[in-house]
Amino acid sequence: IASITLSDEDERTTAIGLFHYAHSYAASASLLRQKHVNATHRDSPVRYLYSHAVELYLKAYLRMHGVPAKELRGRKLGHNTYELLKLAEEKGLQVNQVHRDLIALISNSTIDRYIETGTHTVLKAIAQHEICVHLHNQMAAEIYRYAGLTRMPASFS
Repeated sequence: IASITLSDEDERTTAIGLFHYAHSYAASASLLRQKHVNATHRDSPVRYLYSHAVELYLKAYLRMHGVPAKELRGRKLGHNTYELLKLAEEKGLQVNQVHRDLIALISNSTIDRYIETGTHTVLKAIAQHEICVHLHNQMAAEIYRYAGLTRMPASFS
């Protein structure tokens, strides 16, 4: 059985790879949001896809700024979009207060992964879409340059 060293993992978990994965989740959520799905909880998968995209966009930014992949998977950051955001802002990511507050709500994305009864607050999918568009368009050119790519990505809307 082959083992993976941290440097191998860091080489495989690149900023551009995470960025593209984030865009895939966000674009899929966007398409699904526009379709009428005959299901009882049709918005939950859409919100989950968007929240995962936000997590991946933030991780892409952090990988670009040298945060090891192992740290991004760790207990403190893991799936906690608010903690990821705080660290990304320390590294220079610009996010307005409205998006910051919304990303704090996304941190509780398990609501959309598993059934939970009772009252809880969730973001509308359109708000999550706007966050993804903002993150994508803000970091796309920088991540592409960092990856050594000369073509620039299409904007996301």
